[in-house]
Amino acid sequence: MRLNISEILSAISQKPIGSGTEATTYDAGSYVVRVPHSVKIDKAFRDKLSSGAYRYMRADNVHGRRNFGQALYNLTDPMSGTVVLSVCKKVDGIPTNDLVEEPLTAQQRANAVSVAIEKMRIMASAPQSAYNKLVDDLNHLATTNFTIDPSEGNMLFDAGAGRFHIIDLRPVKNIRNIGDLILLLLTDIPDMPDNAEYYKLELKIMGKLMRAARSRGVKCAEQLKLKPRALEVLKSDAARKLYESNYQNIALQSHSK
Repeated sequence: MRLNISEILSAISQKPIGSGTEATTYDAGSYVVRVPHSVKIDKAFRDKLSSGAYRYMRADNVHGRRNFGQALYNLTDPMSGTVVLSVCKKVDGIPTNDLVEEPLTAQQRANAVSVAIEKMRIMASAPQSAYNKLVDDLNHLATTNFTIDPSEGNMLFDAGAGRFHIIDLRPVKNIRNIGDLILLLLTDIPDMPDNAEYYKLELKIMGKLMRAARSRGVKCAEQLKLKPRALEVLKSDAARKLYESNYQNIALQSHSK
């Protein structure tokens, strides 16, 4: 099943549901329509869509049943071969982290901590299987020519399904590691004040992630220390010590297919 042109036109006429570094996304019921920023949605574009000027092509399914919000179909310009629009899998869930930038007032910082704690409560209560599947997804991507962008908002957690979903994949070969998952899981709050509940939840989340990494292994050529940015995201000494005491015990796997 695929969206017809009238459904696509209806979707891109609505308010976007998201806008990343490369594209804007629109809700289309059971799907999401993704339009690159290089494409201007104007009357000329809509007219070309309506006239059938673009070629509807099935996207390669290299991810099987996994849901990264990947493209199912692409509309391409038959002259240049450029993708002008993609129909993607829909991903349910809440963003696991948020973008928090300075300058912040004391109240804004307190609000950021409060929002982060609400999300961390949900993730900390997720079953261990959710973290195991997340590491499995990371390992799967190492066998493809896709990579993740470990930035704010690029992972969702579906509490109903007990499942993390990495989104915003890019067609570039780039092996990622556990540090990138930490960046996707936690909100980086600059100069965060001490907060006992935050530290407790952070430690619980890190414990489940490290158990998953030890049990599943990670497709890296060598054991990698945390990048400085990931270290900044971890706010408690306990969470950093947990990582340091476990990372050497993460089994390494070949990242070839």
